[in-house]
Amino acid sequence: MRFALKYGGIIAGGVAIWVLADHFLLHISRPGSKEAFLTPLFFNLLQLAVIFIGIRAWKAQNQGRLALGQGIWRGLAISLAYAVLACGFFVGFYVIVGRKVLENEPAALGDDRPGTYVMLGAFTGLFLGAMIGGLIYSTVISYALKAAPQPATGRKVTQRSAARRRRR
Repeated sequence: MRFALKYGGIIAGGVAIWVLADHFLLHISRPGSKEAFLTPLFFNLLQLAVIFIGIRAWKAQNQGRLALGQGIWRGLAISLAYAVLACGFFVGFYVIVGRKVLENEPAALGDDRPGTYVMLGAFTGLFLGAMIGGLIYSTVISYALKAAPQPATGRKVTQRSAARRRRR
């Protein structure tokens, strides 16, 4: 559990820093902004990189062995921790800043729905996006790390020559 919280907390912390910097300094995610695609791109690249680092650390901790299922479960645990921590951050951010936080949500534009519906939709999107993305990323990463060549086990393997194979 500590493992997932450590790496999930890194992702959630990166997302929190990005959101705070964007909201108060950069103003990238404003409606109609041409740079609005950078926020989801950053979220996904950060999640992908940290899941890779986390699964690789788990493999190193496990003496270089990694089963595909282990990698997928570790990646999903990291993603779950990220989703819960990030949603908790956004709840706190909403409580402190208020409805102004939701002005960048596409569902809030030109709609007179209550803020709780918009907020619920944003949290659901964040949570499900983190979990589905985590499943895809951890599957690909686990397969890539599993398929990577393993270091030599210390057993000497000799190649038989073609002439020697014909004699048998």
